[in-house]
Order: sequence, then structure tokens, then C-alpha cells
Amino acid sequence: MEDSQPSPSRNLVHAENSTVIISQILARLPVRSLLRFCTVSKLWLPIFRSKNLADLFLAQSKTRPRLLFTFKDMDSGKRFFFSAPEDQKDDKSSTVIARHDITISDLDYITSAPLNGFVCFTRGSSVVLCNPTNGYTQTFPVPEFNGRDIYARLGYDPVKDEYKLLCVRMFHGWDGDRRQEHLVLSLKLMLGWRKIQTNADPYAYLEGGICMDGAIYYGVGHTRIARFDVGSEDIAFFQGPEDYNAISCYSTLTNYQGKLACISYGESHEMRMWILQDAEKQEWSNVMTCSVPCDKKTSLCTGEIHTNEVVLASRWLESSKPFYVYYMDMMRESIRRVQIDGMADNEFRRIHGIGKNALRISCYPGHVEHFVGPPFW
Repeated sequence: MEDSQPSPSRNLVHAENSTVIISQILARLPVRSLLRFCTVSKLWLPIFRSKNLADLFLAQSKTRPRLLFTFKDMDSGKRFFFSAPEDQKDDKSSTVIARHDITISDLDYITSAPLNGFVCFTRGSSVVLCNPTNGYTQTFPVPEFNGRDIYARLGYDPVKDEYKLLCVRMFHGWDGDRRQEHLVLSLKLMLGWRKIQTNADPYAYLEGGICMDGAIYYGVGHTRIARFDVGSEDIAFFQGPEDYNAISCYSTLTNYQGKLACISYGESHEMRMWILQDAEKQEWSNVMTCSVPCDKKTSLCTGEIHTNEVVLASRWLESSKPFYVYYMDMMRESIRRVQIDGMADNEFRRIHGIGKNALRISCYPGHVEHFVGPPFW
């Protein structure tokens, strides 16, 4: 008589298939539900700690991008994170509700647009990576700090599936001499910071940052743009568009229809955009211009907007005034306004001791939620 018990190999296949099915179901859940389910059972922990679930969830999350808002209360030192769904409506004006995600102390300056759910900050002599969805943070001290200015950017190489930090350490001499050191840290290998050599002329300023297609872009000096290839760790510098100020507070680099774009917006209410057509030949498209009927308190947002619009947002969050985000279609020269409710209203300010003062706020489109933390680099 044959043994009716399933073989160990069949049990293993069944368990693997069950894990795959469970991961596919979990990846479609809201992130808050997923975070709660992490504590359901010890038997489930291997699934929640698997890279397979992390990749599935990130892929699903990219289909529902959000706006990320962050501001810091200088009195308490607390940094607050809110997020809201990107508005996809065709209405000229609408309203969405923001959600308070997390509050973290002592995070100073956000350095570049969010990447795959993670945000890069500086904190004194360290670089801090933060997941604003669940509050996970990881700190990476920069060696030989000695009070120098540091600028950090997070990059991702999709070919090798690897995250890296690029840190630019600035030296300011008494004679006005300025120079830089470029340090790289692989978050997969975790072998410490490594200096990389560049043939670039020294530059005085560094501004902005966005990672796309395996490269980090940021503005240097007044006219140049740096490109750091995350995989090869090569840095190249090329000329920005004519009349574009790479480090102006009225300028930004963004991902427009999968290409790097330079956008400027000044007090004249005229918006200009150039698109990089060929990085090797340094060819930019002809400038597109349009008039933007926004007040002087709005600023450009860095990131990726999935409706192929340029995003502007109110620069200040005031308790007594509505907060707006503007979606600008450069091709049609049309604009729509979305009111964001639920951010730092009077009750929230009272609970957190913020007061009624205006708060400088940053907005980043194209943010995606992620439930993982530092162990998943």
C-alpha cells in the first residue's frame, strides 16, 4: 500500500506557493494595514522581512503616488511629515485631505527629492536616511567632519539593485579658495565611506537633487549640472541651459516625462522649462515659456509628477489661510489649483505646541510609500 502522506518536496513547494500568494495579497494592502499585520504572528515574520514582499509592495505603491510635505518647528526641533494623494481630476479646483504620517526630532535639511519612499537628510556631521511612512531612520556619520559643510544625495542603481549615498564635503579656505571631496557609501556592502576622484573644477555652491535612471543630478555653481552614475560611481559635469541658474531658489531639476528637465519661475510669473534631449551632446530642447498666475509665495517642487505637469506649492503654511498646490500644464498653458486640508490646523498646532507662526514647508510630488526600514538596503 502506497504512503498517502505528501513528500517533503511537495510540502516545500506548497509552502513556497503559499508564501508567494500571501505576498501578492499583502502588497496590495494600504501601508498602515501592512505595518499592523507585521505583529500578527511570528510565523509571518519571514514574509514581512523578505525582499520579495518589499519589491512587490514598492511596485504597487508606484501606481498610487503621493505628495510629500515636510516642515520643521524651530522651537521644538520637531520635523513633521504629511502626505496626500496626487490629484488626478480634471477640475480647475478641488480639495484633498493630507495625512499626518510621522514626527521626528533633529532632522535638519532635506537634501534631495524622495527616492523609492526614502528621504535623505543631514544632521550635523551625519547623513540620515528616513522612511517618513513608518519613521524608520538610519544614521551614517561622515568621517573627518571638522565643521565642514556636507551635502548628501541618495541614489539607486536599478541594474544592480543597489542604493548608494553620495556626500560632497566642502572646504572653504581663508583666502576664498573652495574645493570639494566626494565620498560614496554603498548601503548594500556597508564597507564605509570611500573617496572618489573627479576632474571637476572646484565649485562654490551645490543645490537640489533628483535621482532618475540610475543617476543623481544636482546643480553646481551657477550654470553647471552634475551627474553621478550610481553604478559606475563616475561624476560628470555639463553645462545647463542658457539663462538657467542652477542654484537659484526659483529653479529646480525635475523628472518630466522620464527626462531631466530644468525649470525656473521668477517674480515675473513667467515659467520656463528646458528638457535634456541628449546628455552626452549636452543638447537641450528649446525653452518653453508660459505665464503662471500664482503669487510670490509659491515655489517650484522637485520630484516626478505622473500627470506630466509642473507642480508649485505655497511656500508657507499659515494657520489662518488655505494651503494650495498648483498643477501647471506647460504644453496647454493651463493651471489647476488643489487645496490641501488637514495640515497643521489649530487643533494640531495646539496638541504639538507649534503656535500660530507661519511655517516654511517643502512639497515633493511623486513620493511613494514603503513599509521597510534600514535592514532592507
